[in-house]
Amino acid sequence: MAIQEISAAEAARRRDEFHAIDVRADFEFRGPLGRVAKAKLVPLPELESRAGELPRDRPLLLICRSGARSGKACEQLAALGVTSVVNLTGGMIAWNRANLPVEHEAPATLAELLEHVARWVAQVSAQPPDAVRESLRGQLEAFGASAGGPTRASLARLLDSVESSFAEKGAPPDLEIALASFRRWLAAL
Repeated sequence: MAIQEISAAEAARRRDEFHAIDVRADFEFRGPLGRVAKAKLVPLPELESRAGELPRDRPLLLICRSGARSGKACEQLAALGVTSVVNLTGGMIAWNRANLPVEHEAPATLAELLEHVARWVAQVSAQPPDAVRESLRGQLEAFGASAGGPTRASLARLLDSVESSFAEKGAPPDLEIALASFRRWLAAL
């Protein structure tokens, strides 16, 4: 079965026709790319076991970071007999690039912001989260953070360092979007 695809712009225009199902991990759902308004989080590893709780009165718009996992989710659901599914082409990266509205849960503390940065860096660099956290803490200390946690200034320098690091090795497609969110959150703290 061919997966039905829809662009971010078309999905936004037709938003009321779909139930939005986000198949990313919880930390991504709450992360820098945000989420489509009223999207329900059903992480891909849980999709098969939770398929029975998905609404069936409208087609399901499946969403992830880039469109790859949501494409797999469409295939999984089709195999389970749920055929009224549509994949958001390009995922939340495309949604953000189209400047469509997103919901965010901004971190309440500098430490929470640091955790968002660490989880995102771990994801896009395919490194273990603990190794990334340790590396970022070392950089923060070099930038003047105390053992008590990050400061605004040290986090600002860390974000600049992350940006430079990815510029040297090749930037992930959501680098600008993520950094803009992180910097906006930092300014609000």
